[in-house]
Amino acid sequence: MTKVWSVDEANRELPYLREVLTVLIEQNRRADLAREALLEIEAQAGSNGHALGEEKTFRRKRLLDALAQVRQGIEQIHALGCEIKDIETGLLDFPSELDGREILLCWRLDEPSVQYWHDRDQGFASRRPV
Repeated sequence: MTKVWSVDEANRELPYLREVLTVLIEQNRRADLAREALLEIEAQAGSNGHALGEEKTFRRKRLLDALAQVRQGIEQIHALGCEIKDIETGLLDFPSELDGREILLCWRLDEPSVQYWHDRDQGFASRRPV
């Protein structure tokens, strides 16, 4: 069963979510950089005929480690009952209800509190003040 959040409940979780999202965003950036580095070394190995095996192994491990950290952060957020909409901006939705219909409370890391909502079939562009 999906947790149904009130604005107050969501706001109480924000200090924890800020910590988790900050780490998640950093690990996601590290994963992007590690992916680029791995692609670079693979291109070098392919163009010069050298295997560069140790370097490829090192870069692949860095990528896998960063991806594991990203996955862990996502799981922590999902365990609370929140939905991640955009890792880069720290955009989360909290399932909620308004007048008997399902809505999503919408919050982004740079916002001081949960101040917006939108219908489930709409997104960030359709946010309305709570």
